[in-house]
Amino acid sequence: MDKTWISKRDLLWFVLFVLTFLFITFLFYFWLVAKNDYDDLNWQMLKYVKTWLPWYRIMLGLTCVSFGYLFIVMFLYLCHAIHGHQLYIHPVHIILISLTFLSCIAMCIALDNQWSSEWTVIYLSLQITGPFLQVGAVTILTALTWLISGQWFKIAKIAVRWGSLLFYIAVMIGLYISPLYIKSPCVIEFNQLPLKPKIIAHRGDSGRAPENTMISFQKAHEHGAYGFESDVVISKDGVPYLMHDSTLRRTTNVKEIFPELADQHVSWFNFSDVEKLNAGQWFLDTDPMWNVGDLTEADKEIYSKQKIPTLTEMVRLANKTGKIVMFDLRLPPKGHPYYNTSVQRTIEAVEAGGLDLERLWWLEETKLDEPRGVFMTAEWAQPVDELKKNNITNLNVRYTEITADQIRSYKKVNISTNVWIVNTKWFFSFYWCIGTDSITSNHCEMFQNMETPVWHLSPQNYLILWVTVDVLSVVIITVMFIVQRVRLYGTSFSPETISLNAAKHKNGYKSRNMKEQLLRTEGGLEHFDDLDRTNMGVLNQPVAYSMASIPGDSSYMPYREPEATRPDAKYEVE
Repeated sequence: MDKTWISKRDLLWFVLFVLTFLFITFLFYFWLVAKNDYDDLNWQMLKYVKTWLPWYRIMLGLTCVSFGYLFIVMFLYLCHAIHGHQLYIHPVHIILISLTFLSCIAMCIALDNQWSSEWTVIYLSLQITGPFLQVGAVTILTALTWLISGQWFKIAKIAVRWGSLLFYIAVMIGLYISPLYIKSPCVIEFNQLPLKPKIIAHRGDSGRAPENTMISFQKAHEHGAYGFESDVVISKDGVPYLMHDSTLRRTTNVKEIFPELADQHVSWFNFSDVEKLNAGQWFLDTDPMWNVGDLTEADKEIYSKQKIPTLTEMVRLANKTGKIVMFDLRLPPKGHPYYNTSVQRTIEAVEAGGLDLERLWWLEETKLDEPRGVFMTAEWAQPVDELKKNNITNLNVRYTEITADQIRSYKKVNISTNVWIVNTKWFFSFYWCIGTDSITSNHCEMFQNMETPVWHLSPQNYLILWVTVDVLSVVIITVMFIVQRVRLYGTSFSPETISLNAAKHKNGYKSRNMKEQLLRTEGGLEHFDDLDRTNMGVLNQPVAYSMASIPGDSSYMPYREPEATRPDAKYEVE
């Protein structure tokens, strides 16, 4: 950029500022998308700090504050540029921007080490948000063209001027054609839209009630769940019961009832002791799903009295309401009295609940000597031939472990796919448009009344939107460049105008500084015009141009011959 507007040092800080702003914008988008798995982040952090804290809220809050601060600074920066002020960043802002940049780098490193699977969510989200991000980016850069074109006309060096223009054109062309590489499953004909995926309640309706409690499964039924998903452990006395964690610390009051056993493995408790624990009050105290404030007093009363249910109790409710059942059987440690008979005890508990075994999705990872009619379910994507060989027609796979093409290929050969965990409407819409048979979610109520994906367009309508936005952008950008040229240079040129403009760009910076010094000294104004004209190289030269032909500096005044020396001067005698 021309040094009339910004020094090399300020340019360096400006580049750092822009990079930091883009970095924090990316992280802001990341945390918005990562809401699908925010409970996983909180749970993972619990393993390190041993205390339940809303880590997702904390990280989202810090990112929002940083983004808001940088957005305000960027807005003020653009305002200064529009008014032709020198671009300058205060040292305090430089320190804050540098700290923010380093914090962004540290955050990305930590995320990559501890939560690398979440990058997959970013990739998948772009297939949903990509079309709108493209329209938004084109709109923003088109709006900024007024500022960009104004600065471009004031660049003196030809190489810099044309290099910057080519870079700008390349960026815009890249945005214009980017939809060619955006393969969104939601661009689909309405009559080709697959059936809505069924919902399997993850530990019950755990987004609305304490996980793995009877009220959670009852809520899931009320919100239209297709089936119940849970986690099963075997007590010391051989009772299969519902518990996800390896200890009772997080979801019960074990620290109050059995403080010396708070970190003991769940399989070493007798179920008679497990029955003494409260499994609902923690939900009201910690508000892990941010919805306790929306609960009625009656719900709070019910939640506060929840106990840990047995597998038979949950299965009995599933049988009564016509649900399928799927669970992870967590084998007890070696040396446990029922280590070798865990599978047998589990099947007996299911049969005691009256559930037809064909409605039990038995996960392949848990080895079973004799399947006895259960619905075998694979836990990872495998070749179709391998699945058929093992008589498996159902998969339960985490979204990071399967692609859209694999889901479509399985569907063609009547192999159904269940994807976990899906907790946001945009993510649900993604798998809806792909054709997924079912998904596992913490929020059954969120999807119960969805009749269509959050958005979908026919390919023809999307093409119209894409072309319309791009054409309007090209027209507006062209008009802005023409208007800026006319505004800054007028509609006609003369040799004197060209000479003046070139001289102004060459010497304007020096002239401006000398003017500021003279204006601070007594009598400086007397020499203002002569100094300006001397530095501009036009002293004692005739002036023939209009103000429209001078580029934008309102401080520049054309030379005017003193009246006393003009031959046509008229004198008045008092």
